[in-house]
Amino acid sequence: MKYAHFRKFHLAMLVGIVSLTLLFSWDSIAQKGKSSLSGRVIDTKGKPVAGLELAIKPVEIKEPRDMVPRTPFSDWSRVVTDKEGRFSFPNIDSGSSQFVMFPESASDYEIISAEIGDLTFYSTAFLQNFPTWFGKLTFKIEPGTHLENVVVNVKSPRMRIRGRVLLKDGTPLANTDIGLTVRRRQRDTFLFVLPGGGSAGTSGRGVRTDAEGYFVSYYPDEASEYSVIVKCDGASAKSRWFRLKEGQRNDKLVLVLKDLEEHRVSRKERMKARQAVWVVNPENGHAYKKIKCDSWVDAKAKAAAENAYLVAINDASEQKWLEALYSEKTFFWIGLRLPEKGGTWQWNNAEPVTYANWITGQKPDTASIGEAELPVAMEFFAKRWMVIGSENPFLPIVKHAILEKGNIPTEPAEATQ
Repeated sequence: MKYAHFRKFHLAMLVGIVSLTLLFSWDSIAQKGKSSLSGRVIDTKGKPVAGLELAIKPVEIKEPRDMVPRTPFSDWSRVVTDKEGRFSFPNIDSGSSQFVMFPESASDYEIISAEIGDLTFYSTAFLQNFPTWFGKLTFKIEPGTHLENVVVNVKSPRMRIRGRVLLKDGTPLANTDIGLTVRRRQRDTFLFVLPGGGSAGTSGRGVRTDAEGYFVSYYPDEASEYSVIVKCDGASAKSRWFRLKEGQRNDKLVLVLKDLEEHRVSRKERMKARQAVWVVNPENGHAYKKIKCDSWVDAKAKAAAENAYLVAINDASEQKWLEALYSEKTFFWIGLRLPEKGGTWQWNNAEPVTYANWITGQKPDTASIGEAELPVAMEFFAKRWMVIGSENPFLPIVKHAILEKGNIPTEPAEATQ
């Protein structure tokens, strides 16, 4: 592949939340404002795969490790490989996209890797013990670039269970996180009605359905009897027991969540009631509450409207109590802030800073920070503290805060400005 005409191409292969960006020049002269992607699909023996339906799925990151479609399913670019395994996607936009087979979790093949020139990028989406939605080939093409001669390597899937989740009206439960439990039992009898005996096992994890409601699990790894349970927002559906031989697949499961909407309405009512309730910490007698907000400033204003303040965490015991109370994988604004460059960290309610739980294990260097009124949030995973400035990529997804009520000190003039 020749590098000429200095045509820039940026490829971001996202594995989890880590991205690798590469810069190339290509000898294809692209039409202004339009991009394309073309190549061929081959199997593990190097033979072309004909009649394979492929799709370009535009995605965006909503939460950490959470990629969701940014355009309706009907707008995805879809093509079918010809007899030589070749494909071509014209008019690709410049946003993040995923290269997927169609349907995503219901194809007869799995993508192993993509070869671009001398470089090979591997997918982890179908590896054992990896979630299928995590590690798909994700890329960005700079406007006006034609990317050609991409070689996509695929293989037949190993032993698996594939199913589809539907609502009671037959609508697929698309692009939704569900709880998946695969039960296993191994007995000497082929008569399913006979009870007892043999060995048993269970595997549970969270998965995500694709645009047509399909999911896939690679838990079955031996000849046995299996049953599948899916759960979503309190509703559940269970399959009958079925037998799989070594290397066999079950790709025909259909599970119907008949009362999902009722459970969702009930759940929303419970969540609304919970958000309206203050929870008292028995150790200090203070009350806490989770709220939704648009920004740290908005959170501070909403706290003041309730005669409260953004939470001030004074010791490890209070930190642990909050982690247990608000265990969901969400960022939360707290009351810590840096009023000015080179200043000292302050709690919004003017209490002294007597404890810290920074994500790096060390307090950030305030002299190197140039923003005013720089706020802090508890990060989504370990609930350590993270400075969230205007350039922080996590800023758009911090949409919650924790309020606190207690013995509220009189706030000095600077803290109310």
